[in-house]
Amino acid sequence: MKNATKYAETLRSLFRSLLKGGKPPVPARMEPLLALVRGGMSYDVCDARADEAMRCIEREFVNLNELRVATELEVHELLGVKYPAIEDRVEMITGCLNAIFEREHTLSLDRLKTVSKKDARQFLQELPGIHPFVEAYVTLFAFEGLAIPVDDETLAYLRAEGVFGEKTTLEEAQRFIEHTIKAEEYYDFFACIRRGVYTEGAKRKKGKA
Repeated sequence: MKNATKYAETLRSLFRSLLKGGKPPVPARMEPLLALVRGGMSYDVCDARADEAMRCIEREFVNLNELRVATELEVHELLGVKYPAIEDRVEMITGCLNAIFEREHTLSLDRLKTVSKKDARQFLQELPGIHPFVEAYVTLFAFEGLAIPVDDETLAYLRAEGVFGEKTTLEEAQRFIEHTIKAEEYYDFFACIRRGVYTEGAKRKKGKA
């Protein structure tokens, strides 16, 4: 990546600035399948909206196997057609759940707890249609692996902060961030950036409206 040294310093400077808003609390580890669904409802939307979607899912379905076999239309109607990119999200989530069921012969990712974190992430990345944010979300929150979820809202925020150029792709940004931020700071970085995207970033958008 061109200007990598400049981008790295800008990224670290932004992180230090965001940390002044308070160090985020350490989260509890999530079950892998729940993290997959939660990640699928989280990219490019704020946590409050994703939390609401998860509450709807938990009320409607006894377990995630019921979600797996539900029709996409049923899930669309449950979560609301106005939820951003709802069709893409539901297709990805149910597609991944079905792929896991077919590969593991059960709806479980417990086997990945027994393999290396690198192999676990590789398995996730090979799930059909999985969003980069989602595989990194599961890696970070379920397996405490070395991954930082990045979505389009995050990339737009980082571009506005001078970290990346307009031609930087989501995958390039994710790889660059994971190589720039220290491993022990991955969660803090992710949480701080989310806070930045939906506070400072939201204010910036409102000012332009």
